[in-house]
Amino acid sequence: MKRVTYISNFNRPLTTDEIENIGEVSIRNNKRDELTGALFCFRNIFYQILEGPEERLDACFQRISADDRHGNVFVLNTEHNIAERQYPEWSMKTVVLDENTDSLVRPIKNLLATITRNHRILEKYTPQKVLAALQSGDNPEEIKPILEEKIILFSDIVGSTSLLEVLDIDSSVRLLDHYYRISTAAIEETGGEISKLTGDGMMAYYNADKADQAIEGAMRILRDLVELRNSAGTADPARLLYTGIGIGCGVALECNIGSTLAREYTLLGDSVNTTARLEAVTRRVKRGLVFDESLRSRIQTNKWETVRLGTYLPKGKQQKISIYSIKDPAAHLPVNSKELLQMLRSLPGVTRRGNDAA
Repeated sequence: MKRVTYISNFNRPLTTDEIENIGEVSIRNNKRDELTGALFCFRNIFYQILEGPEERLDACFQRISADDRHGNVFVLNTEHNIAERQYPEWSMKTVVLDENTDSLVRPIKNLLATITRNHRILEKYTPQKVLAALQSGDNPEEIKPILEEKIILFSDIVGSTSLLEVLDIDSSVRLLDHYYRISTAAIEETGGEISKLTGDGMMAYYNADKADQAIEGAMRILRDLVELRNSAGTADPARLLYTGIGIGCGVALECNIGSTLAREYTLLGDSVNTTARLEAVTRRVKRGLVFDESLRSRIQTNKWETVRLGTYLPKGKQQKISIYSIKDPAAHLPVNSKELLQMLRSLPGVTRRGNDAA
């Protein structure tokens, strides 16, 4: 048997009658499927434990995940091959904690609220691969190293050092928030995975057969930044938010690194280093996106018109490589760091700090 513990948010407010109806339907279905467990509701959040035959439990959980009353479903724990049920007498015990004023229940409420808040926060800081391992009941520290081909993407903000040195703290954070909101959404919505945020940039990756999706993700970032710059006010530093993106493909080691004190799940290898250097080339060729032949050869659709920019000798390599971009106005990079700094200093009403304060 299997046991799953999960939390989910109400997608809309539910009355007590609706919650009790969910419990009644669950009892009927769970008796049929030989499932048992408990459902707690508190502050518009479901906390549920389900246990029973694995296939039937998985089918039930799929229905829950597809139910429009549930949002942001997150599995806290999965236990496999359990020998005994913890709740054999409950087809589904439903408890609405909001209405319970028992003093003994108060610490339970506080505990559930704290667990939910902390898990929602940790979701944002944890790589998807690690989250997936936790949710499936595996120990992320035991994920075996994998050596395989990956499409790797590096990006960072053009002129970030100058921008962040001149702008005050609040303006700097707003600028970074704009950048990461656009970038992370574009990567995740096109099937990529964020490996790490680097302060003023990020590293992401796609499966080796997802070249078109990787380019789609990069172009979405560039186009969304164009829209942001065009819609920003005359004194808004977002008018100066540009990025450079490098994409490459090659064998990489996907693994845990670190010590007993701190660990990170990431990609390592020559292909990772080469792609990082491709990103730096964007400034020289005045293109927001640069990729190499290893990626161009994997493009499968006619959606993208590629343009060859020339050749480039990566550090530590003996042979030059051909580099490319996409023929699209959004892929142009019209400014460099020095020009951005001059433009920033000329913006009216911008709050500056240090020696640049007005």
